[in-house]
Amino acid sequence: MGRWVRTLAGWLEAVLLAVLAAVAVGMPLSVLSRDSLAQRADLLARHVQYYAPAGGGRAPVVILSSGCGGVTGESGPNRVMNNYAEAAARAGAYAVIVDGLGARGIDRAKAIRSVCSGVRLRGSERAGDILGGEALARRRWGGAISGVILAGWSHGAWTVMELLSDGPAPKHVGSLRVDAPAGALKPDAVVLYYPYCGLLNRASRKPKWAFKGPLLLVTAELDSMGAQEKCLPFLTRNMADTSQVRHIDARGQTHAFDEEMQSADSKFVYSAAATAKSEQVFGGFVAEQVARLR
Repeated sequence: MGRWVRTLAGWLEAVLLAVLAAVAVGMPLSVLSRDSLAQRADLLARHVQYYAPAGGGRAPVVILSSGCGGVTGESGPNRVMNNYAEAAARAGAYAVIVDGLGARGIDRAKAIRSVCSGVRLRGSERAGDILGGEALARRRWGGAISGVILAGWSHGAWTVMELLSDGPAPKHVGSLRVDAPAGALKPDAVVLYYPYCGLLNRASRKPKWAFKGPLLLVTAELDSMGAQEKCLPFLTRNMADTSQVRHIDARGQTHAFDEEMQSADSKFVYSAAATAKSEQVFGGFVAEQVARLR
């Protein structure tokens, strides 16, 4: 009974937020037309940052999805994604940072107001940006890409989970029409940093994931949104083989502990020591996948 009530509450909340989102951006409440992969890639093209390993060669690509605040802070670039992309490149992988917020003209103030609150651009919609990012990576590096690793932080981790929930052969991902296979639909590895595991995350209500590869989950002990007691049940429910899950709980740390540029009124606390350790763990995980997939 309790689970049914939670499911109903989640559905009602999702419907309400969908209405609010449509009103907020001036869209009709009818079914919106879906864009093609080429159109999505063109939308994102000027908002993707590329990183390559020294010497190039065959290697997987890491597609990084940021938190709901995006890649720009209140007073300049928010480098948390850049730091991890650089760690991926040092580990021997290609990497792309996909800024779907900037591509849609959503600055940090708008992002905090509407994206972080769940009113617009929820994880289910941002998931299509991952496919767009992969398409752009393949345009740039072509046959050098030997596999795909999905990595997300907070809202971006929710986005990755939504893509996994869509399955390996969906007809659409959010408002993106899927006309051809894509590596991101069958990723070789996944990284989730303190993901949002609340009611709007459809992973709790969708079929089990087809994904069976290695997964790195990083949670924070003092986090309320992506705490291990919320997110571990998601993985237990959705992964057929949880022996592939590597879980690290950052003791004494808050949500976004690795984000140096915090808002003045934020309750999140940056930790240089925890961040250095986190980047080392991330780089080590990516290096393992590079060796496996090269």
